Formats: sequence, structure tokens, C-alpha cells
Amino acid sequence: MRPDFHILLVEDSRADVMIIERALHDGNVPHRLTVIHDGRKALDYLVRLQDPKADIELEPDLILLDLNLPGIDGYQVLTQIKNDPLLRIIPVVVLTTSLRDEDVFQTYQAGANTYIQKPSEYPRYRDLVVTLRQYWHETAVRPPRTRPPH
Repeated sequence: MRPDFHILLVEDSRADVMIIERALHDGNVPHRLTVIHDGRKALDYLVRLQDPKADIELEPDLILLDLNLPGIDGYQVLTQIKNDPLLRIIPVVVLTTSLRDEDVFQTYQAGANTYIQKPSEYPRYRDLVVTLRQYWHETAVRPPRTRPPH
């Protein structure tokens, strides 16, 4: 287990980013947070990690992905991540406002690890980030890195 918990947050709403940052802080969740505001930049970031010269510490332990993004939406980002043999092992939690059955179905079909509706109350956000860290960083066993050994 890596000592810190690196979260890649792909979220275009600055208000939601601030809520998640506050929840991580208030929940005493040891973490590193990388925030990217659109789908294209998120994919570019992840593709760059596959370069053997890339800093392996930039690889996220968990991706929190909103569906409603400008340009390339969350569905497309998720599909490209899960179709890539190196990236697909990074857990992706879809964190969005929608509870539409078709959204839930489509994201699980595309390979989402979890689908969560964004909480409407701040204490639930705090509890959510604590739970995500406990499960994905302390309980679940993952391969050490997405990059194959050379």
C-alpha cells in the first residue's frame, strides 16, 4: 500500500471541487488531489503516465469522474480508460448528480467500478470521501502500478 492516497478528480464544477477538497480535509483523509476540469485533459494526463519516463507517483489510486463534462464527457472518458489495458486497472468511481437508470446502466456497462450520486448535504460528502479512502486504499488489494515492469 502506498503511503498517500492519490485521487484524480475529473470535475468541471469549481463548487463541487471545493466541497470535495473541504470534505477530504475535514475527514482527515491523507491524500494528494489532482483536479482536471475536462475530459480531454484527463485523458491526456492519463496517457502521459504510460510514458516510461513519466513520474510514477503521478498515477492516481482512484479516479472520481463526473459524467457531465465539457467536450469529451464522462462516458467517453470512462470508456477510453476501461478500453486501455494499462489504465483499466485504476478504479473509477462515477460521482455525478444523475440517478437515471440509463446513466447507471451505461456507466457500469462501460466498466465503472462504482456509481454514486453526489450527496446533497455536506456531512454526507465528508463521510463519502472517508469511506472511499478506507475501501480503495486500505481494504481493496490492487496491483502496484499500471505500468508494466521493464
